[in-house]
Amino acid sequence: MGQRIIYLVRHGHAAYADTEPKDRHGYLTEIGQQQAHLTAQRLAKLPIAAIHHSDLGRSLETARILAAPFPDLTPQPTPLLRECVPCLPTRGWFREISPERLQESKIQADQALTQFFRATETEADEQHDVLICHGNIIRYLVCCVLQVSPEAWDNTTMYNCGISEVLIKQTGEMRLISHNDTGHLPHAMRTFL
Repeated sequence: MGQRIIYLVRHGHAAYADTEPKDRHGYLTEIGQQQAHLTAQRLAKLPIAAIHHSDLGRSLETARILAAPFPDLTPQPTPLLRECVPCLPTRGWFREISPERLQESKIQADQALTQFFRATETEADEQHDVLICHGNIIRYLVCCVLQVSPEAWDNTTMYNCGISEVLIKQTGEMRLISHNDTGHLPHAMRTFL
């Protein structure tokens, strides 16, 4: 039976340069690189067919490391997987975003859902894809998979290099297999920021 399995991976631990010009997109710290290498080892055992990633620096670096076990794959950057705030969280802590930016973020996140969370082409296909992106968009996409209010995304968390696994059946039905799996990371390497 055809199915697609998506592995949503948050980028590794990142830092941001304080020098001019300011680095808004971040770069992996040493621990972030170690997290990415351990995640690559975890994914290396799987028949990964595609790797897509946010075009921001911290995700690009993570993608390069995660792609190492798959020399025939070229990671594909996309702005659809960039960090965003697709809706205001239920707790109301995030109010600094303009209505226009909120609408743009919602459109972006919904386009990512449409583009990547679809059934395989034929019933015989089974495809495994990796999406390397950011915490907010992963949490929003997980809410969409669970068919719960997207505003509830703030009720979950995403560790750096945590893996959420989604099964998409040939019928288009989606199931969350696991969320924020960090079993491949030593406890001391489980970071959030």
